[in-house]
Amino acid sequence: MTARMYFDQGRQSFGQREYDSAADLFKKAIDSDPKFDEAQRYLAESYEKLGYRHRALKAWEALLRVTTDAAAKEEINRRIAAVK
Repeated sequence: MTARMYFDQGRQSFGQREYDSAADLFKKAIDSDPKFDEAQRYLAESYEKLGYRHRALKAWEALLRVTTDAAAKEEINRRIAAVK
């Protein structure tokens, strides 16, 4: 499967509030495409929904490394601060 296919399945699981399944699928998408920033964002949000603060923090930090948009970086930094 491609990164996009994993991501699409993850979005479906996320929408159904199946955050464990969604996180697994988003991780697979990222493994297939490490610069897939949208998958990284949803992975971080899935971890937050599950209450996994440490994992969420690591996911937000990983997203910060691959994001090039300045406005997005500001928002990610706010999310990082909120998780800490």
